[in-house]
Amino acid sequence: MDSFKIKHKEFEILEIIKDDAFKCSYKNKLYFIKKYDLENSDSRLRFNMAQRIGQTNVCQPKLKLVDKKSGYIVKEFIEGTLISDYILDHDFDDNIYKKIFLNAYMARVVGLTLDFSLDKWMLVGQDLYYVDDFCDKYNPNNDFTKAKLSQWFFTKDLLKFYENNGILFDKTRIKEEYAVNKEMVLTTCKYYQ
Repeated sequence: MDSFKIKHKEFEILEIIKDDAFKCSYKNKLYFIKKYDLENSDSRLRFNMAQRIGQTNVCQPKLKLVDKKSGYIVKEFIEGTLISDYILDHDFDDNIYKKIFLNAYMARVVGLTLDFSLDKWMLVGQDLYYVDDFCDKYNPNNDFTKAKLSQWFFTKDLLKFYENNGILFDKTRIKEEYAVNKEMVLTTCKYYQ
């Protein structure tokens, strides 16, 4: 089986997740390794974002190694359910709302905006992890409550998210606009920091 040598450590490739992302093993522990093309400006930007996010208190897989010469980032490997998959069969609950608002706050404190799309967040037990490498300088117009909040409730925006991704979603779960607006306001008042 193939392997990577990163900072004098030999990581055995167990699974190719994407062309540039791998599930690996080192000393009987699992790791997620992503390879960035440092010659490409977009890829280098994502590499820098991944490092920056790794140094925040946003709940995400722990950053283990950064190889600035070869463009590898090594994180702990976590297994869970993407929120976009979870919501197909379950409702949003207070734990999810509490965690997403907390992570939005943690990013805002260090001047960052994250991608709050449902497919960028993973539920692992009771914890909600950010599993993307995107971040940007904080912009109040892209704050979670202004940009993506409605996608985290049973709204037409949630339905549109699934339709845009070619996933069937039970339209009967979408709530009346008045009721869901009230729910969003009350939830924001409860958890916004």
